[in-house]
Amino acid sequence: MSDASLDEVERRRWRQSPLWGDRWVEAHAALTSHPATAVELGASAVPEAADEVLSLDGEWLMAGASPGREFSIDRWAGDRSDAAQRRPVSWHREDTDRSSWVRATVPGTVQSALVDAGVTPDPLTDDHTFSELTAHGEPSEWPWFFRRTRIEQQEWWYARRFEAPAHWLGRRVRLSFDGIDYAASVYVNGQPVARHTGMFGGPDVEVGALLRPGDTNEVVVRIDPPPRDWHGVMKPSPGWGWHYGHLISMGIWRGVTLTPVPDIELTDLAVTVHDASEDVARLRISWDAVNPTAERAARSARLVVRDPGGRSLHTLDASFEAPAGVSRHHIEMTVDRPQLWWPFGYGAQPLYRAEVGDGDGDTTLQTSFGIRTVRMAALPRRHGPDTYDWQFVVNGRPVFLKGANWCWTDPMARRGFEVDRHILDLVVRANLQMLRAWGGGTVESDEFYEECDRRGILVLQEFPLTFGLDATGADLATIDEQASRIVRRLRNHPSLIMWGGGNENPATSTSDDLLTVIGKRVTQYDPSRPFHRTDPWGGSEHFYGVYHEGMPIEAYADLLPAVFGEYGLSSQCSLESMGRFLDPTLLEQWPPHPHGALLQHQSQFSLFDLFKQARYAAYGPITDWRTFIEYSQIAQGDALRFASERIRAHSGAETAGYWFYKVGEAFPGASWAVIDYYGVPKLSYYRAKQFSAPRSAFAVYDRTEWAADDVFEAGVHVANDTPVALQAARVRATLFDAQWSVLFDQERTVDVEPDGRLDVFRLTAPLTDARLSPLILAIELRGADGGLISSQWYPFNHQPKDEALRALESRPLDELAETPIAELLEPYGRLSSPLSSQPRTVLRARVEADAIVIENAGEHPAPVVLIDGFPHDVGDVLEDNAFGLRAGESRRVAYVASSALRIRVRAWNADEVEAG
Repeated sequence: MSDASLDEVERRRWRQSPLWGDRWVEAHAALTSHPATAVELGASAVPEAADEVLSLDGEWLMAGASPGREFSIDRWAGDRSDAAQRRPVSWHREDTDRSSWVRATVPGTVQSALVDAGVTPDPLTDDHTFSELTAHGEPSEWPWFFRRTRIEQQEWWYARRFEAPAHWLGRRVRLSFDGIDYAASVYVNGQPVARHTGMFGGPDVEVGALLRPGDTNEVVVRIDPPPRDWHGVMKPSPGWGWHYGHLISMGIWRGVTLTPVPDIELTDLAVTVHDASEDVARLRISWDAVNPTAERAARSARLVVRDPGGRSLHTLDASFEAPAGVSRHHIEMTVDRPQLWWPFGYGAQPLYRAEVGDGDGDTTLQTSFGIRTVRMAALPRRHGPDTYDWQFVVNGRPVFLKGANWCWTDPMARRGFEVDRHILDLVVRANLQMLRAWGGGTVESDEFYEECDRRGILVLQEFPLTFGLDATGADLATIDEQASRIVRRLRNHPSLIMWGGGNENPATSTSDDLLTVIGKRVTQYDPSRPFHRTDPWGGSEHFYGVYHEGMPIEAYADLLPAVFGEYGLSSQCSLESMGRFLDPTLLEQWPPHPHGALLQHQSQFSLFDLFKQARYAAYGPITDWRTFIEYSQIAQGDALRFASERIRAHSGAETAGYWFYKVGEAFPGASWAVIDYYGVPKLSYYRAKQFSAPRSAFAVYDRTEWAADDVFEAGVHVANDTPVALQAARVRATLFDAQWSVLFDQERTVDVEPDGRLDVFRLTAPLTDARLSPLILAIELRGADGGLISSQWYPFNHQPKDEALRALESRPLDELAETPIAELLEPYGRLSSPLSSQPRTVLRARVEADAIVIENAGEHPAPVVLIDGFPHDVGDVLEDNAFGLRAGESRRVAYVASSALRIRVRAWNADEVEAG
């Protein structure tokens, strides 16, 4: 036991636990899989099932009502209030007059339908949500952002009429919902057919006996008001207002179908890769058979496995016995010389395909899958029964993972997948190989995972439970049922490499019911992947002392977790993006007035966060929104770099990866994201791209301020997170003073093995007689051919603050929270700007067909070069920004743009030029 990891300790506990929430899931998860009798056939196709799925997506009708109770103790007690006397509506009846109902698109949300119908303004723009909550939000005694809007206080009814095919007469027909948010009752032709809770699938109910084939039918869904708060509720949580933004989503947010059900149905196709090498892979392909009769039936199924080119590798005739109820069956097979699936940067992402069809052509199941293995190994210096095995080993190769947290990006469920696809493209371009699908967000869509499969992005999917669990276990049955659906839906995706029980869920004071059941289901349904109870836990860490407690970024130097799972600063989005969600005239005032539109779109609903951002963004005088936005984004990127490169400098022995908070955005406004709600990258995105480069030379240091009698110190490192050795590369480190005099300049040739890291040298430089404000350290890595591989520019002594400002920043934030924002920001308007006051240089720029070419034609370096005016529409890509150039150096910055460019280029120490 002393050598056991926390993975082993917890896995044993999940397996042994008798706890369950849903009786059907408990029985289904424990089914024994029986081997089918298989005969190899010649190449042939699986019989195609008749396509009789009737989609109910599209236009529905919708109306809201205040919830009422027909019988209540309030009425018995003589309560005569409107709420106590209010009776429920009976809109499930077919004779309901729906002429005044609004049109609602399914999939979608109540909020998006009301906006589309012109009933309410867009809750994500201007001050609409702020005004609604301050005027009408309940409970009124709560802070405005925790209250509920009138929409969120109502129940909402959806209705859809359709014609059922005449030949469905006498058949079993299933009505299936892929996602109702959050709890609902379902009626068919006026009759109740299902009561369901949980937004990640269900209910699935047979309604054939109630349908009128060849005639008009009606489905009605009544959606309850959302739960009181997010604790213990498997639902995205920021919409309640605890984090940023307010919109508690409601609606039929995923598809609805009607499907005839065969006499014996095949379901739950799963592909498990037991082991894989370049020579051979062993697979298990399993499926369930559902036999509603009391009689055992002999069945056959045609199974085809296709290679990534679509050619049949195996075609099998599988015979099995289907007893009454649900039974599980499988076939074991090998694939010779498999094409292995790799994370991007390590190889290709070939996708195989498995198809299973029954002999009658009534059912066809198919799924794509990748042949790859993932296991967790102990870090040499981080292991034990209280620590997870954190080293990710993919196809036998240990990898250090650089990544970010992913937040669901569309709480209104209205804009399709194009923005997400664009953001995922930016993720790959930034070399963020790992996304933590954060437990405050959602369980991601099939489109998301298919895109990650194709791109080689690794995903840790957390269940949407966050920031404290309900210790009563009141929702245990729902959690169990929903976890079962989630795991079975996603387990075939090779991009999914780990499950997590949610975000920041410490052990409750009573028990661990919810996470115990989830861990048990993951172990049963998907034993090939690890499950971690929560994050942080067992060696991972979250840290917001920098920002929320006002600590300097040097506080990160005291942290070295095995995995740094959350950290970062909030920053503003671009002025152009801000103009899309509020009146641009509000941005003409600095310091800003506390207008509701600004409060609604600031981190944690307060202009006080501007002060929290300004202490890190003090690169120069802050006197307008545009400057503050630029400085806040640079500050966010520099803070992320300081923390991330420290983790990378200890890779292999002590650390396994970082995923900073965060890459995407749920609401428009200021936040911790490096890409805003509209898919526009911030300057911090480019900094993250620079420090996450697959091959990088970088500096690690403990301080950002140095005095005249100090000896400057920093460690210079090279990381090669690729499968190819880095040979005869040159690392150069140059330390400049404020007048660009060279205090240190050293170059070394290095060889770095695949997946290797090298401590190149210790940089030391006496600072006596140096002009210290600022100091600039440039670290570059060039290949044997002289081509630039990576470049990093680090400022020091670049944020001079007088005694009064330092005294202000040293006070506890709680003491300052009620101080007028103008008073807090006033000292930042008087700052000097060391990085802009250095001897100036000259830039030249031109636009070519596929690149912007920028040359530093002056005599001095330009440590912060900025490209302005790039359009940043969805699909547009600018490959770099906020980078440094040595004197005489030029850079080709590739781009993809859908419109003509009018580019301006500048540096903090160089005038702006138009790119010709």
